[in-house]
Amino acid sequence: MKNFVRLVRFAWPYRVRFGLSLGCAVMVALLYVANISAVLPLLKILLYDDSNCQKWIAEKIVAMKTDVRAIDARLGEVDFIERVGNPKSPAFGDRYKRADGEYQGLLDRIREGEGSSTQVGPLGAQAPSERQSRHELDALGREKQVASARLGELKRFRESHAADPTSDVLAGRRDSLVAERRVASAWLASYLWLQPRIDRYLPRDGFRTLLVLLTLIVAGVAVKGLFLFLQEVLVADVMQLTLFDIRNHFFRRTMALDLSSFNDQGSAELISRFTNDMDSVGQGLNTLLSKVIREPLRAASCLSFALWMNWRLTLLTMVLVPISVLTANRTGRVMKQAVRRSLESMSNIYKILQETLQGIVVVKAFATERHERRRFFHETKSLYKKSVRVATIDALSDPVLEMLALSTVTIALLTGSYLVLRRTIFLDLGLFKLQLAASVPKIEDLLSLYATLASIADPVRKMANVHSRIQRAAAASDRICSLMDRQAVVVNKPAAARLPWHRKSIEFRGVEFSYNGREPVLRGLELSVRHGETIALVGPNGCGKSTLMSLLPRFWDVQSGAILIDGHDIRDVQLKSLRSQVGMVIQETILFEDTIANNIAYGRRHASRDQVEAAAKRAFAHQFIGSMPNGYDTVIGERGIGLSGGQRQRLALARAMLLDPAILILDEATSAVDIQDEALIRNAIEEFARHRTTFLVTHSLGSLQFADRIVLMNAGRIEAVGTESELRRHSHLYRRLHEIHFQRESA
Repeated sequence: MKNFVRLVRFAWPYRVRFGLSLGCAVMVALLYVANISAVLPLLKILLYDDSNCQKWIAEKIVAMKTDVRAIDARLGEVDFIERVGNPKSPAFGDRYKRADGEYQGLLDRIREGEGSSTQVGPLGAQAPSERQSRHELDALGREKQVASARLGELKRFRESHAADPTSDVLAGRRDSLVAERRVASAWLASYLWLQPRIDRYLPRDGFRTLLVLLTLIVAGVAVKGLFLFLQEVLVADVMQLTLFDIRNHFFRRTMALDLSSFNDQGSAELISRFTNDMDSVGQGLNTLLSKVIREPLRAASCLSFALWMNWRLTLLTMVLVPISVLTANRTGRVMKQAVRRSLESMSNIYKILQETLQGIVVVKAFATERHERRRFFHETKSLYKKSVRVATIDALSDPVLEMLALSTVTIALLTGSYLVLRRTIFLDLGLFKLQLAASVPKIEDLLSLYATLASIADPVRKMANVHSRIQRAAAASDRICSLMDRQAVVVNKPAAARLPWHRKSIEFRGVEFSYNGREPVLRGLELSVRHGETIALVGPNGCGKSTLMSLLPRFWDVQSGAILIDGHDIRDVQLKSLRSQVGMVIQETILFEDTIANNIAYGRRHASRDQVEAAAKRAFAHQFIGSMPNGYDTVIGERGIGLSGGQRQRLALARAMLLDPAILILDEATSAVDIQDEALIRNAIEEFARHRTTFLVTHSLGSLQFADRIVLMNAGRIEAVGTESELRRHSHLYRRLHEIHFQRESA
């Protein structure tokens, strides 16, 4: 998960956009719970024909006045306690008995009135006498609240003093009660300010009140939809910008790696990480920035409203939350492992596709289509099994979490129904009673609480697959970051200097090298080359010719010994200054899907058209380029499709010539061309090689005519150095190679 967090940090530059999306998510949550909270007044309007906004504000004013009276009663008892001081005094005892008697008397009268009263019916089913009885019970309930506050304050002092007689029980108590009274008075003042305005502007008729309420609900849903739209757009913008930065950073790090890293990973694996893995990270980012922010806010707003309505009953319904968390955590761990295997299988499919499509000529030539179909079939079947496992884990989480949510609502339904039907605030569990309400709940309060708790199910349901998506993104992030964290072996030293333009010599001193610790390819190689000299490297396959030339531009570093250009160890100079002096034409010509002019100017992007044409003329490519439909602006296909081997080689040679390097490396530059093209390329090379150091790697001894010296290599060592005539006289291996060459030419 830490790698996913690392990638999420790329979103930090866009924190303003994210802040705006967060504000939109907050508004969505607030409007969501506002719409849910409308259930309570809706139920009151439907259940009672005389319910309206005027009655609601009047009830609120009465309730707040009762709260203020209760606080004043507590403050009066605090004054009495400060005067008496000792709870064991006769005055305190008399006061306590009077308060308890008053409370018990009110409690008995309320029980008697509730016993003779019927259940409140819907839509005005109550008789006028029952309504009068209910009003009287409400008045008694308010008096009981004041009496309970007075008795509770005396009881609190007595119990605290009995527990610790030396403690100052009243310390800060008056200030606390004064603060509570200030808050209650502020609410009372706001209700009193609202009352005349509600009486004046809002309807008194129940149906009209219902119409206003439904209009407000529809308007709230519309505004919520607007904020939801804005949040989704802002999140998509932040996600795409973050992916833009991640892709470019990933590509930058990939380009900084040396060739050994590319050989280890393979291009298909890299493409998979750039595409499939990056898409998984994008989905995880979108989920994190949208659902992970918005849905918990919606659930938290509904939970807060439910706690405000009845915190005891709400907390009881949350007993299954730890089980839900443990289930999601376990599912997430299994999901991450399954997703990682699925991504690896997708990489293998990319690899098979790349190998088959790039080698389609070989596949067709050897009629191995069936073999390739079987390879692809087995890998896609493996991907199918792994993907189904991922889908199974993902699908399993939804019903499990939904069942836990249903169980939670069932607990609330049973306990709340018990309180309403038994007209009590306690849940009788046999050994003890659990208080679940401050007062006996009404049916509309209970239904409103159910609606609020049920509304939490929607954001919870949408959060069900969030964990699996985040785990998908975490698995993909691990694969991306594992490559981003890879350090290149061939790097500039901290104090690397620029390499002066090559004018003297190139020396190979005791060079040894092997690939990844395998059998050495070069063994103590010694060679000195003067500036302007043309050196031909010949020898059997696998003797180390191409490897030696790849060490000169530092594609790899020597493991022992050193390579010096004009006395400068190439490991001590800047890579860019070294490679800017080296031009290469290799056996496998690499051309890009672009215009011919841009392919020639690849090493010098700002070269003029005249310079490009001059390089093409020197490489004997100008004539065939002129015959193309759009000349130098002709777009060639991927890897030069549509051009002959000789044409591709001449374009590659023109590209190297335009760079005007001090060192020229030609690795089998004429191996894949016909005799006519080979002659043209040889002439171009011979002319261009003057006054620059040239290395010619070849198996064709006919290409050695303009070489100043020939270096004969065998088994990673230099066996002989000299002119062609000298080697033919003194080297048995060279004579054998010479005989094989001319036998092949004769054939």
